[in-house]
Amino acid sequence: MTRRLSNSPSIILGILREAALRKAEVSGENICRGLGVSRVAVWKHIQTLRRHGYKIEAHTRRGYRLHLAPDCPSELEMTPRLQGRRLGLPFRYAAEADSTNRLLTAWAEEGAPEGAMIAADTQNGGRGRRGRKWFSPPGCNLYVSVLLRPAVPPPQVPSLALAAGLAVIRALRRVTPTLDPKLKWPNDLYLDGRKLGGILCDMRAESDHVHHVIVGIGLNVNLKKSVLPAELRETATSLRLAGRLKINRPALLVAILEELEGVYQPWCQSGLTHFLDELRACSWLQDKPVVAVLPHETLEGVVTGIAASGALLLKTASGPREIHAGDIRLV
Repeated sequence: MTRRLSNSPSIILGILREAALRKAEVSGENICRGLGVSRVAVWKHIQTLRRHGYKIEAHTRRGYRLHLAPDCPSELEMTPRLQGRRLGLPFRYAAEADSTNRLLTAWAEEGAPEGAMIAADTQNGGRGRRGRKWFSPPGCNLYVSVLLRPAVPPPQVPSLALAAGLAVIRALRRVTPTLDPKLKWPNDLYLDGRKLGGILCDMRAESDHVHHVIVGIGLNVNLKKSVLPAELRETATSLRLAGRLKINRPALLVAILEELEGVYQPWCQSGLTHFLDELRACSWLQDKPVVAVLPHETLEGVVTGIAASGALLLKTASGPREIHAGDIRLV
């Protein structure tokens, strides 16, 4: 269930953040005047913030000072960062969710506007392509879903996973410039040959009309190897494992939203046409020999690129092929 807070803790947090930039405290009296509430009410709101992981020190004569904010994409952390954004608002946060895609699908059916977003700290029913379970431990990764209502023909929607993946790649290169993340067709994110994350797009449409698309993003951010199940320790990674630095999840999520905004309108207008060179450059499969396991056949060939439709281009012994769906494995 998503968690809601009153505005008062958010307002107090904003006051404390502004003072923290000046390395200063804020008196309880000044907070009381600003909110028009009693000292007891301010103290209760401070306690609420502390329960949400904020380290706030209280000095008898000088007042309150914010020393540490939690690394969590909660409403308190995200809402101030999302003001003025096209994507990300309205925003809901769940400490634990079955799946952010499922939560947002229900919200979309209730009439949520384009741009609505849900983030969770952990998922107990996270999934990837073809219903595969997505490992979603708490306190370390990003699990987020964004609602889009694109005015495009339904056959164009499958390529959105690649556009969204490119947006994540761009954001990661901004936030972690020493790392070189790659995109594995059709929707996986790779780093140093290991899986870093994935994109899952759920669509509701009729034959000629898209009602909505839920873009789900799962990204291993501060995951430690000791947390990984034994079967994933040799195939999965995280930004922290690769870069040896802890990443601020709210800041990274904002960067992803900024880049998603940048690719969304061009994708709506002309699919992947404007992104083909960039997709080729960041493709983990580019120029590699692969086996393509398709519904009715298995092919071997070398990956030569990605088509504007989102299909994987393969050079085989019998000629070029376009792969629209299937599992791709390195030879």
